[in-house]
Order: sequence, then C-alpha cells, then structure tokens
Amino acid sequence: MIESQKINKNLKVPYYYQLYESIVENIENNKLVEGDRLEAEMELCEKYGVSRITVRQALKELELNGYIVRERGRGTYIRRKIETHSLQEVSSIADELRREGIKTENRIISNEIELPSERIRKILELEKGKKIIYIKRLILAYGGPLYVTKAYIPYDVTGRIQNKLLIESSFTNIITEILGLKLVHSKRILEPAIPDNEITELLELKGSTRKVIHYLQTIWTVKHGSSIVTLYFEEYFNPAKGKFVFEKNYQ
Repeated sequence: MIESQKINKNLKVPYYYQLYESIVENIENNKLVEGDRLEAEMELCEKYGVSRITVRQALKELELNGYIVRERGRGTYIRRKIETHSLQEVSSIADELRREGIKTENRIISNEIELPSERIRKILELEKGKKIIYIKRLILAYGGPLYVTKAYIPYDVTGRIQNKLLIESSFTNIITEILGLKLVHSKRILEPAIPDNEITELLELKGSTRKVIHYLQTIWTVKHGSSIVTLYFEEYFNPAKGKFVFEKNYQ
C-alpha cells in the first residue's frame, strides 16, 4: 500500500508526473519494495483524484524507467531499484562515471564565440557587448545518449576552447585544473522540464520519456585574476538511463 500525496493542480508540472514522483518517493523510502504489488489503476485514480489516462501515463513512465514490471493477468509489481550515481560536490557527472568504471564519450555539437541572449547575459552578470563561449556537448554512456550539456562561459575567462580538449576533458577539469581557476561557490537547481525537439532528438527520447525530463542548472562562481566571474551550465538528462544523486560532504 502506497502513501498517497495529493496532486497539486496549481502546479505547471503535469499530473501524471506528480503521480510518478509520488510513487517513486515511496519506492526510494522503502515503503514499496521489490515484489510488492502496486494498486490497480482505478484504486490509484480514486486515491490521487486523477483520471485513468493520467494513471496510465504515470505507469508507462515508471515501467520505462525500471521501477515497475507489468504482468498480464497478474498485475503491476515493484522491481529492483534502478542504478544510482552519487555525485560528490562539484565533480562532473562524466568524471564520476569514469571513476565507477563506466565508459563515456563526449560528442561536440556546438563550440561558438557569440553574444549572449539577454537572459544569459544577466545570469553571467556581463556588460553589454561582452562575448561568451557557447558549447553544446552530448555525453554518451551505456550504449546511448545519457545527457546534454550547454555551457555559457565568458570569453575573457577561457578564450576559445579547442574541440580536442572538450572531447578529452570534463568542464570541471578544464576550469579547475587546466585553467587553474579557483571555485568560490556553486549552486545547482534540478527540476522537471519538457524537452524541445532538439533535446528530444539528441537524447533519442521515445514514448513517455518525451514528456518530462530532468533539467539541471549549475551556476559556478570562480576567481579569475582579481575578479569574481560567473559560469553557467544547463544539463538535460535521459530519464531512461538511471538517476543521479547529488551529495556534498560538510566539515
């Protein structure tokens, strides 16, 4: 029996995704464990106050992401937890995966010097007319696309970054090791997002994974000479490839 969490109909997040997250939370908290039988569709409809279509969408998402298995004539059952990747502090995801022995590949989609949009200019706190390096990179693992990174870095901080370096190194390594910049502060914001056509194609999303994905914004503040500057990253995750847990140790 799952502990229900009322659907918030004032949120912009789709109802089916709120239901999906509620069931996942029960699994992660061991209120539902491997082999438990999930309640029938109509029972979930009554419990959460949603339509059968919404329940079916949530179940498709759960099945695709490896949380449940549906057996014809028997019902829906919780399966073992999917792979979890623990990311320490500000290390890049690719670096952490390599430490786990998982092979990754970086594929450069864009590497341009350009004027930022007004939104990006404000995030980076740049003066008008200042250019940035815009890099779009696809990271592959487990035999397919894992996530897309978009990096927005003031040109004055790095100059042009060669594709060879971007293929061989993580942004964390480039910024902190190769360029020797000191990280002052980092902030990460993870939220659901609806992918556009480009992200859908790059991540090869199909079925219910096309509806909502995980979208991570990372803002780094670094010391560049005598100045403090901001670097900004956006990452779009393939939800069918597992999940990521962001951890930080405090001393």
